[in-house]
Amino acid sequence: MGSGDAWSAGPLDGTEGRAVLLRLVGTVEAVLLICRWCGSEEFEAVERELFCFGCCLPMGVPDGWEEGFPGQFPWNLEPSRARLPARTPGSSEPGENRRCPEGHRVFEVALAFVLTNDRRIHGLTVGLRCPDDGWLHLYIDKARVLPAESRPHESEAAGGSPM
Repeated sequence: MGSGDAWSAGPLDGTEGRAVLLRLVGTVEAVLLICRWCGSEEFEAVERELFCFGCCLPMGVPDGWEEGFPGQFPWNLEPSRARLPARTPGSSEPGENRRCPEGHRVFEVALAFVLTNDRRIHGLTVGLRCPDDGWLHLYIDKARVLPAESRPHESEAAGGSPM
């Protein structure tokens, strides 16, 4: 999965060389998700989207919608890395709320971002934790974030079809 034989020259100095190496792989930041509108720390997971349990607003995971991820560009999650999670035991319909093995549907959420040098999100991982019983689930694992031509609601307004 590497880049084959592609190599680039780097500094010989150990300290400077390690700093360049870290910039090469990107910066990783991990945060616990808190709704910026109501302050809730609990969310429901439906397909690839997270909805605040307090105010029901989407957080913008599938498209980088600016209200969910301020300052970011619109994006698409690369399909090969961002497949929908396997259905929860006992669920039968795609699009229904994700549930933990005990049947709870509200989660605390941790997000890990791989950032480029200009602090744009390049990769995304989403983890869920059921606050009632402690079950953990890696919901989206290392999805690659690709810039999109326009935001979904912009393409719909221009006569395009919704995703």
